[in-house]
Amino acid sequence: TVMASTTSAVPRPLSQPTPPGNGSEEEPLDARDPLLAQAELALLSTVFVAVALSNGLVLGALVRRGRRGRWAPMHVFIGHLCLADLAVALFQVLPQLAWDATDRFRGPDALCRAVKYLQMVGMYASSYMILAMTLDRHRAICRPMLAHRHGGGARWNRPVLVAWAFSLLLSLPQLFIFAQRDVGDGSGVLDCWARFAEPWGLRAYVTWIALMVFVAPALGIAACQVLIFREIHASLVPGPAERAGGRRGRRRTGSPSEGARVSAAMAKTVRMTLVIVIVYVLCWAPFFLVQLWAAWDPEAPREGPPFVLLMLLASLNSCTNPWIYASFSRSVSSELRSLLCCAWTRAPPGLGPHEESCATASSFLARDTSS
Repeated sequence: TVMASTTSAVPRPLSQPTPPGNGSEEEPLDARDPLLAQAELALLSTVFVAVALSNGLVLGALVRRGRRGRWAPMHVFIGHLCLADLAVALFQVLPQLAWDATDRFRGPDALCRAVKYLQMVGMYASSYMILAMTLDRHRAICRPMLAHRHGGGARWNRPVLVAWAFSLLLSLPQLFIFAQRDVGDGSGVLDCWARFAEPWGLRAYVTWIALMVFVAPALGIAACQVLIFREIHASLVPGPAERAGGRRGRRRTGSPSEGARVSAAMAKTVRMTLVIVIVYVLCWAPFFLVQLWAAWDPEAPREGPPFVLLMLLASLNSCTNPWIYASFSRSVSSELRSLLCCAWTRAPPGLGPHEESCATASSFLARDTSS
């Protein structure tokens, strides 16, 4: 078997794994670069404060708005995304911060397994909630009647439940991979380590996590955003039959003011598409690239400072998520400004749930994407 340490929810191989019985030949277990350790603590502390504060503020703004009426469907997704990212802060970043501060995991075996399980739940939930939100927007814009029939402001809906269910289910292997183990082959030093079958176990597991947490959701998000853009473009630009028929085309595009609103909606959707996909890839790619490099390349510089610090950035996307979606929702951003200013200001008129739900026909598209 291969023993694996971890600087994140995802296991990484030791720089020099030693077979059983060779513990006397390995390097000192407690050798640690003090400057690198301080950098790790500073980075994790910054990430924890950023994730907890940003998601807490946006969630607080949503709670305030919910007291005055039913949540819009988009608010439901943003709220659960904030909860998923807060789970990242509390169950991934904070335990890792304490772990790095003590250098070893201080706790019983059950706590070790629970922490590693919850760390992975947060990673899955954060990614899958973004995917569920994007799928819901695709259904609302491309299939508005279906979205209207299933729409609503309930705090829980089917995509949200599916996202949480998959996150809880796909994280179960962590309970069996990680445990409190003797890291020195009889030295008595215990740590929360993973164990894999040699030589393929670690590579298969890390690759699987990269595919399920990063690659598959990224492809799904990008595909949905492309389809959304195509639908908006089709609603704005009449087809050949409509151009020939004249009247039919006018019925599709509506009044000039409506056409201007749809044009603005399309421009805003394009910007949101680019921001979502680019930020998602930029936040997750460094972490998973070094994880895959460490798993597949025995010569990878696993103890190098850039390598170690990049392995701590699994939660970077959780820092940006609330601000992206709040900035594209006018009612949430106005409520957030009100919360930050400690003043109870009235929300702009006409920003009810139906305007942000996307569960309307294409004539309401401009109002949906501008709210």
